[in-house]
Amino acid sequence: MKRLIITGGIAALLFIGIRLPASVLAGLVPAPLQLSGISGTLWAGSATQLGLDGQELVRGLSWRWQAAGLLRGELMWSLGSTDPATPVSAKLLTGLGGTRIEDLSARLPASPLLGQVRALAPFQLGGTLLINARRLDRQILADASVQWQDASSLVTPQANPFGSYNVSLQRNGQRLDWQLASLGGRLDIQGKGSIGPAGPQGELTLRAADGQAALFAPLLNSLPGDGTTRTLRLGAANP
Repeated sequence: MKRLIITGGIAALLFIGIRLPASVLAGLVPAPLQLSGISGTLWAGSATQLGLDGQELVRGLSWRWQAAGLLRGELMWSLGSTDPATPVSAKLLTGLGGTRIEDLSARLPASPLLGQVRALAPFQLGGTLLINARRLDRQILADASVQWQDASSLVTPQANPFGSYNVSLQRNGQRLDWQLASLGGRLDIQGKGSIGPAGPQGELTLRAADGQAALFAPLLNSLPGDGTTRTLRLGAANP
């Protein structure tokens, strides 16, 4: 009976909002994200760009409401990208239990996301992030994986791309624990830490491959350490 009431309420919302223009989404997207070039309706529409602090994150974002979500007492949209440069596929669900993303698969530019980390911003890092997750919300992160491919930095132009890296993620209460490991390349990077209300914290160890230290001098010489191995701390020191 409860599910019937919830489903009826959602159906009523659909009837009221069926003709709402998609432009209302612009005011609902939390900063520093931005939607631009919005067209269509709340139920089926598109945006020419999803940006992060003025940098393009996804090009050609589209969404379409899926009636199958009503069977679970929720509203559900399929999300996608029409541009092969930034492919995205996911389901967005919202209901009384909150909002979540399921079956996320995305290939995104690394620069806008890594630029959000204050300690990394001066190095103007680039490359590509491959992101996959079965479920993502404020409490649950299930079957998530991230790869940073063809990593680059504007301060080491002669060394780019200098490597690829795997990032393991695990939910730990209100924090998200992370661990980064090198998959090969000219610059070995290892580290671990967490992301919480205060932002990213942790430590990265950077070591240039044999004979490659000169290529990374502009980056390594700005960090504490000796020789070809340096340490970069993110946020406050971890206990």
